[in-house]
Amino acid sequence: MPTSHVSRIRPHLKFRDAERHARFWLSSLFTVIVICSAACRPVDQTAVENGTQDVLPDQEAWNTTIYLSRHGRQEATIRAGHRLYYSATNVTVMDGGVYVEFYEEDGSLSSTLEAERGDIDGLTHDLRVRGGVTVRSMERGTLETDSLTWVNAENLIETEAAVRLTRETDVLTGDGFEADPGMRRWIIRRDIKGRFLPDVQSK
Repeated sequence: MPTSHVSRIRPHLKFRDAERHARFWLSSLFTVIVICSAACRPVDQTAVENGTQDVLPDQEAWNTTIYLSRHGRQEATIRAGHRLYYSATNVTVMDGGVYVEFYEEDGSLSSTLEAERGDIDGLTHDLRVRGGVTVRSMERGTLETDSLTWVNAENLIETEAAVRLTRETDVLTGDGFEADPGMRRWIIRRDIKGRFLPDVQSK
C-alpha cells in the first residue's frame, strides 16, 4: 500500500516542479523585455545636442522675444515660438520656429533670418540655428542652408554646411560660408559654382 501511494505522488511532484521552472523563466524573460524597452527608448535629439537630456528647464515660455546686443548696441531681435532656459549650462533652447532681425549700426534693418529651431549661448550670446535656415538681406540676396551660427563678438554669420546664395543676377552654391549679417562682404569657402539667371541675362 505505501509503495502504491508513492508511485502516484511522484509524477504529480515532477509536474509541479516543471510548472515552477516554466513560470520562473517566463518571469525572467518578461523582466528582460521590460528593461530593454526602457533602455531603447528614443532620445530627444535636440536635448542631446544641447546637453539638456534628462534635465528639466528652469524656465519655459511661448511666443517670446529676446534682444541681443554687442558693445551696448542692439544687434538682433529674436522671436521664438517656444523657449526653454537651462541655468546649469546657461543655454536657451528654442523651437516652434525662430525669426531673427539683424540691425545696422544706425538701427536700420540689415537682414532677417528664419529657422525651425536654435539655441543661444548665455555666456557668448552666440546664436546657432538649424533646419530650413533662410537669411534675407535687404539688398544683397537670399542665403539658404541647413545650419548657421551668428558669432556675436565678431558680428558674423557662418556655416560649414552646403549653401545656396540667390542674388538679382545669379545663383551661387558651395560648402561653407562667412559674411556679415547684411551680406555686404561674404565668402563661400569650398566647391563654389554659379549660374546666371536667364530672365536677368536676357535684359
